[in-house]
Amino acid sequence: MRGFLLAALLFGVSAYLTSPAIAASSDEHRVQRPDLFDPETGLRIARQRAPTPDDVPGAQRSSASGVRGLMDAGAVLLDVGAALQSRYDELDGTWLVRDDHMSLPGAVWLPETGRGTLSPEKRHYLSSHLARLTAGDRGRDIVVFCIADCWMSWNAAQRISALGYRNVHWFREGIDGWLDAGWELEAATPVPVTVD
Repeated sequence: MRGFLLAALLFGVSAYLTSPAIAASSDEHRVQRPDLFDPETGLRIARQRAPTPDDVPGAQRSSASGVRGLMDAGAVLLDVGAALQSRYDELDGTWLVRDDHMSLPGAVWLPETGRGTLSPEKRHYLSSHLARLTAGDRGRDIVVFCIADCWMSWNAAQRISALGYRNVHWFREGIDGWLDAGWELEAATPVPVTVD
């Protein structure tokens, strides 16, 4: 009986320590499941809804209260969440969205820009709108988010940092964390894919 209890305890500790939710860094996630990451960029390419690491290369992690302070100081709030049950019209670039998308007040919604791989068109969509939103100021604070347990904001924060933006903040808990803090959301409209 004692041997059984010891084995059960060791199994439980082992399962706890190898749980994706416990893995503290993105490197540990890539080692555990290399098939989920692009080998060249290190971005997550599959199973976007899963526990995320505690940190992100090239960005600072922010809490809900930290985001509130950044918002008050004029940061760009960038929602990179998926456009569920939606698509964009390739002729005019507008998004055809079925359901309301609720986001942080004043956030700009650039759907799908947090995917692990982007077409040249979507890369241009992200970079051109960032340039417009920041008026070309690469030192401007940018808060990147989607929802909790979503790798899309983790990917986008790195992508934005790689574009030369120096003050990228990752709001890991995203829309869910904002609601948990007791703050209101507002309906967001996706920015068209085409750039004026």
